[in-house]
Amino acid sequence: MTADAGEVPSPGQQPEPEPEPDRHTGFLIRRAQQRHVAAWTRIVSTEISSVQYSILVALERRHDASQRELGDDVDLDRSTVADLVARMERRGLIERRRDPADRRRNTLTLTEHGLAERHRLWPLVEQVQRELTGSLSAESLHALRDALRQLLSDRP
Repeated sequence: MTADAGEVPSPGQQPEPEPEPDRHTGFLIRRAQQRHVAAWTRIVSTEISSVQYSILVALERRHDASQRELGDDVDLDRSTVADLVARMERRGLIERRRDPADRRRNTLTLTEHGLAERHRLWPLVEQVQRELTGSLSAESLHALRDALRQLLSDRP
């Protein structure tokens, strides 16, 4: 015999497993990401993705970076960064320059337009945050972010 939903099982009883697919972390992360993308597209931009926004933030913080450094900052592989950088460069958000200290190395910097877009989008990004997590207590939000950071730091 098992405990009813919401009851604590008595000694020797196993709790009922959560039903599939809701008990699978990857399924829940995918659903949360779908909600995030939908909110981002509706509130922030159909032109600049959340990943591109993270690149704008990283470049504002660093002032300049190589593609490898940028990939490390936002946790993207080289080919993905190269594709994003090319698109963002075409849109005038970032520019590529030769590193004067090492002519073989290119550095990426925000353009004035890129910096203006980063600052214009910030309150909209915060609005998405509120929409996605507004139902969580501060403690639950902190726990969620801590758990996700732990999950991401333990990758093979």
